[in-house]
Amino acid sequence: IEETRRKEAERKAEEERQEKLKSLNKLKKKPDDVSGITWYYNPYFTHYNNRNLTSIYMGHQETSQPWLILKMSYQGDDWIFFENAYLSYDGNTKQIPFNKYDDKETENSGGGVWEWIQVSITSDIETFLREFAQSKDAKMRLSGKYTKTRTLTYNERKGILDVLNGYDALKEK
Repeated sequence: IEETRRKEAERKAEEERQEKLKSLNKLKKKPDDVSGITWYYNPYFTHYNNRNLTSIYMGHQETSQPWLILKMSYQGDDWIFFENAYLSYDGNTKQIPFNKYDDKETENSGGGVWEWIQVSITSDIETFLREFAQSKDAKMRLSGKYTKTRTLTYNERKGILDVLNGYDALKEK
């Protein structure tokens, strides 16, 4: 019985490893030969700053562990002047800390405005994102003078999960 359990655990572990490798191979890769960093992005959409999206991406150098970046962006006709960012699913909410002088950027053109942040993902945010990405009720909220809340699309959630699985695969190498 013990041998059967051990073999079953090994089989499941190998299945998970193969699934993570599949996710890693699915990601779009953008090597930067000057800095020696390879950037990994979800394959479902390109996260432009002038879109209402939430995504994560990953950087990796051969000599170090990979790292994750969270990007949240707003596009609209009016500024929201957000100073707080939140991710929420099924009643669980996580405030995303950012420095409004270093991590937040803004732009405007042709009557439209854009506000976005890019922040390094800490281990507690990473843990939160793993559950968040699997929820059908995953939301982002940007709030300040005004507030914008939206539910993430299937592709946004799938992209987050694939980058997290790719991240796991790279860490295991």
